[in-house]
Amino acid sequence: MDSLHSSVLLRAGTADEIPAIIWLGSRLHQAIDQSALSAIDDLPLPMARLDASVSQSLFPQTATGTDSSAALRGHRDGAFFAHKFVCTGVEHTGQSLTINLHDQAAELSGTLNLQLHHSSGVLTISTTIVNDGSSVFQIDWLASASVPLPLDHTECLYLHGRWGLEFQTERQSINRGQLLLENTRGRTSHEHYPGIVTGVSNFSEQHGSVIAAHLAWSGSHRTIVEKLSDGRVGLQSGLALDSGELRLQQGEAFTTPALHITAAVGMNQASQAMHQYVRSEILPDWTRRPRPVHANSWEALYFDHDIDKLRELIDAAAALGTERFVLDDGWFNLRRADNAGLGDWLVDTGVYPDGLHPVVEHTRKAGLQFGLWFEPEMINPDSDLYRAHPEWVLQLEPYITPLARFQLTLNLDIPEVADYLFNHISALVTEYSIDYIKWDHNRDLVLAGDGVKSRMHKQASSCYRLMARLNTAHPGLEIESCASGGARADWGILKHTGRVWTSDSIDAIDRVAIQRGYSIFNPPEIMGAHIGHEEAHLTARNLCIHTRAIVALQGQLGLEVDARNVTTEEADVLRHYINLYKNNRDWISESTTWRIDSAYKNLSCSGLVSGDQSRSWWFAIATASLSTTSPGKLIPTGLDAKKIYNVSVASLNVNDLEKMSKHVPTWLTEGATVSGELLMTVGLTLPVMPVQTALLVEITA
Repeated sequence: MDSLHSSVLLRAGTADEIPAIIWLGSRLHQAIDQSALSAIDDLPLPMARLDASVSQSLFPQTATGTDSSAALRGHRDGAFFAHKFVCTGVEHTGQSLTINLHDQAAELSGTLNLQLHHSSGVLTISTTIVNDGSSVFQIDWLASASVPLPLDHTECLYLHGRWGLEFQTERQSINRGQLLLENTRGRTSHEHYPGIVTGVSNFSEQHGSVIAAHLAWSGSHRTIVEKLSDGRVGLQSGLALDSGELRLQQGEAFTTPALHITAAVGMNQASQAMHQYVRSEILPDWTRRPRPVHANSWEALYFDHDIDKLRELIDAAAALGTERFVLDDGWFNLRRADNAGLGDWLVDTGVYPDGLHPVVEHTRKAGLQFGLWFEPEMINPDSDLYRAHPEWVLQLEPYITPLARFQLTLNLDIPEVADYLFNHISALVTEYSIDYIKWDHNRDLVLAGDGVKSRMHKQASSCYRLMARLNTAHPGLEIESCASGGARADWGILKHTGRVWTSDSIDAIDRVAIQRGYSIFNPPEIMGAHIGHEEAHLTARNLCIHTRAIVALQGQLGLEVDARNVTTEEADVLRHYINLYKNNRDWISESTTWRIDSAYKNLSCSGLVSGDQSRSWWFAIATASLSTTSPGKLIPTGLDAKKIYNVSVASLNVNDLEKMSKHVPTWLTEGATVSGELLMTVGLTLPVMPVQTALLVEITA
């Protein structure tokens, strides 16, 4: 199969052998001679092994004697614990390939579904298994995909983290044996993102062969990178299952979430392919419209929902140029703190005697859209809903489920629960003409059962269905995925949402790494990035307003700062950056992301370039003290070498930088007009950048 710039080449050794991928990479242009291909790709057979070689097929299985991890592990009450599927046919239509499988003895059939996206070159693979037998077949593990990796891929990079510090990158050598990245927390998680990059030694943003893979799943997941004793390397990924969780009755089928893979030179190229695919194939259509500037009530007021204070906050935020006001946690029954009320989605008339109408009407009068915070999947034991229906929570009798943030999790797989949530949310959306929902998910799942059996994987699927119902019933509604920050930012949830709250930390210095890691798999325009208070609420770090604003401009801009209390000077600065965002957001929504390799550990450089290469923003941020007296150069990339560009500073902090040295580069104060070729070769000499300072450079044709 061929895309615009890449090819996927598969080979099967015999008529019924399951095909294997033998090339995933740049476009092949010559016709394929199958006999010649078989000759050059013929496996050797070492001593002290099986008498026949076993290829790395798309579906490795134990009964063939494969050394690699089996794609399927399951049984019929302990019997048929091993499987030997054969290929019964291949259907190839355009960019799609369906490989039909059958195991007559185990009474199982299935399909491997491959789709190559033409423009981005992203390959999507999923697996379906059908129980053709009369007895129950239990699946313990079913990989979405099993793909070989190039032999020279000796390193991998993946994302880890914690609450308030998500999307941190970790590098590791690919050694003999298995590297297992597993999350059993029931949501995407802060700790283990379902994405990985493998590559040659010392691969970087701009250099080296890489393969990037992302599992589009919002629940527990597992990724395996495995190097066999014969030197071959493979990647396998899929959802992680609880014991006895997935049991197929006769005639039942199960299809895995999709694994998305792309091959590239440098991580930038891989990210650009991923972003293109997400924009065209995953995200809701409304994400292509200009993304409004948010003002969120949380860090300004927390649970203080005094109506007069809210009116003042709305007016102050509107005066700065924001376009959407979001009323966060605390508006519903009993919700004066985070220990009660979840599940009772009725407006607290003790705080809002006239409902939310006074706040909503004031928001509309100020010219803003209105958004509201929900956490639909959760419930507090101190709630009317729990007192009426304790059986609606995920649980495993007789154990007591540990609380997290004083809450339990509703079992969305129960139809009455899904209907209850849909009806209550839908009624509020209709009554108040809500434009936007901030959909939160503030705890990991523990003992996620129906009282007896696990329902872990069904929770994510049920959430998708609930969101889809709301999207269908309210076509204009926008939903943000928040999970105590960035714990649910995968492509499975993005089919139903179009904004991600990347982290509960708005500390701009921590956000540099958070947003950079996030950008490996996700485009910038759906990343919630807010300007917080001078003293960051989660870290107590003090940062200047320019650094806070510049970092926030890397995503969809918003304010968490209390707009009522900013000085006149701060208000002017905020208006500048808000207007800057508004004047550029159209091209940013389709921009190409470039993360620049830096010679200095504490200097982060990146850029966004418009599709026609006529406009770009470049960010240089000193996250800590540099080891040299000057930070060297910012060397843009992705411009048109033949175009002439105007270079200027878009941020308002040149005077602050001038104070830190005897001389600053001339272009910083006077601008420059220079060719794209010179910019991408000679680059821009940066000024002295003290700790925690940032610079935003605008380069326009």
